[in-house]
Amino acid sequence: MQSLGTLRVFAALLSLLTIGTWQHVHADECVGSKSDRHRTWMEQFRATSHNWDGILTEDALHLMDNKTEVDLSRQGYREVHWHLSSIVGDGYEIYELDLSYNNVEVLNELTFLKFYSLEMLNLSYNRIMSVGNLTFGSLIRLMDLDLSYNLIHSIEREAFNRLYALESLNLRENCLITINEHQFHFNDHLSSLLMDHNQISFLPSAIFDSLSMVEEVFEIDLSFNNLRKMPYIEAKEIGLLKVDNNHINILFVNRTYNVRALEAHHNDIQDADLFQFGSAEHIDLSHNHLDNIVGLHEMGQLEYLDLSSNNVSKFDYNLKYSIQNIPTLATLRLQNCSLNEHNMEGLLKSDSVLNLDLSQNDFVRLNISHLSKLKTLQYMSLNFNYLQELIDYEHMSHNFPYLEMISLSFNRWNCSYFDKLYAYLNSTHITTTTDPRDCYINGSHVADSDINENFEPEYTLNQVKRDMNVVKNLGRSMTYFMYGLYYNMRGLNNHTQFLLLRSDRKIQAMQAEMGHLVGMVAFLVAIFAVVLLLALAFGLHLGYKKWRRNQSVKVVTYSKRGNEFSNGVTVNEVISDNV
Repeated sequence: MQSLGTLRVFAALLSLLTIGTWQHVHADECVGSKSDRHRTWMEQFRATSHNWDGILTEDALHLMDNKTEVDLSRQGYREVHWHLSSIVGDGYEIYELDLSYNNVEVLNELTFLKFYSLEMLNLSYNRIMSVGNLTFGSLIRLMDLDLSYNLIHSIEREAFNRLYALESLNLRENCLITINEHQFHFNDHLSSLLMDHNQISFLPSAIFDSLSMVEEVFEIDLSFNNLRKMPYIEAKEIGLLKVDNNHINILFVNRTYNVRALEAHHNDIQDADLFQFGSAEHIDLSHNHLDNIVGLHEMGQLEYLDLSSNNVSKFDYNLKYSIQNIPTLATLRLQNCSLNEHNMEGLLKSDSVLNLDLSQNDFVRLNISHLSKLKTLQYMSLNFNYLQELIDYEHMSHNFPYLEMISLSFNRWNCSYFDKLYAYLNSTHITTTTDPRDCYINGSHVADSDINENFEPEYTLNQVKRDMNVVKNLGRSMTYFMYGLYYNMRGLNNHTQFLLLRSDRKIQAMQAEMGHLVGMVAFLVAIFAVVLLLALAFGLHLGYKKWRRNQSVKVVTYSKRGNEFSNGVTVNEVISDNV
């Protein structure tokens, strides 16, 4: 048993060593290939640059011109002098610095030491291989950092810790294998993180501080990497997550993933578990190998779903059940899904779908009634099929009262049949730009239609990106306002709490004084009541004694004539007789 445990430990170490060696080999290959590519790109600037292979010094900044935006791109500098930052100061501020398209390989830790006002720094298209902890340590106002198209394969853990205002970080087209845990733990305003076209095979979940982030991350691009499993990133919300063109075979996470738009096309996904993506509005799983998909029916906010280039027949039951239970689904793409007239009946039913794309399938004779459950349909594409007939097309306007456009190009229409269909469409509210000559006469194709981009669904990825940019621009100006408002409200709240606390203390003191006063009054009233009671008792006692005395005293009279005394009467008897 002990030898077996030793073998397991040895196997684990060997596996780690093999993975590490594989990663380093790939990193070296990446650095070599991208280094050659950079050399080819820079050859076009060699003849026009007077600073080729030179050192960037303070003389090149033209400080006397009071420029706030300095462009030193396409010069071919191989080094940035460490003394450069010592001359920035004395009231001179640079907000934007462009050093792209140079040959810089190493950034000194003192290079940007005094560029405190810098908001945009472009270091793209250089030969930088690593980023140190102190390289950008003083750029506390930097919002946009572009390190794309370099040879970066290592970033130290604290490299971005002091970039508190950083909003956009571009690391695309480098040679990164992974990044460190908590790499962006202090970048609370980071909204755009582009790491596509690297060699990333693993990504830790805790790269942000999800508790202190004040807003969502609008875009994280991990496309064109070496990911083999779905990465989980802890964040309050991610607007657009791109993991397309990787090697992911199972789409699964075991925690709630707040992603609004997920691009996972061109992978090797066979099983898709979407139960944890309940807040998603846009899902693109096209160009995969889906055998099973679950959790769609739980996505109450989904508006866009692309399952193109998958074999829908393998999960048609789940799809049939799910589509009708998504109340917000507006666009459904099913291009190249091996659909035909035999597996379409009852497949699609929805009260919300507006745009349906069934192009590049195997339809020959499509029965329109099979789609009649899509009452809200506005646009439908049937391009690039083998269609020869639309069965029951005469009821199309009745079955689809809101249908505005239908695209029927690049099919196998017989011209005489298509003329009738075209004439019917012209007599209804349904329009098409399909050329009426896009048909066959005696087996000969007459003409091809032009695919008009206006027929693209209303909610596409381009619109998602556009919306993201709009929100990002608004967020940039609103973030500081909200911060100021937050701190003012917090200060006002603290002051109010202090006043309330002081008022509570005063009220408590007044209540204590009132208690003392009430006690004193009660004591005096009690004493007065006792005295009054005693006085009343004493008066009653005196009256009673007097009454008793009057009852006991008698008046005796003496008669000389009779020489005798009377029996006597009391005072009260005398009084009563006189009355």
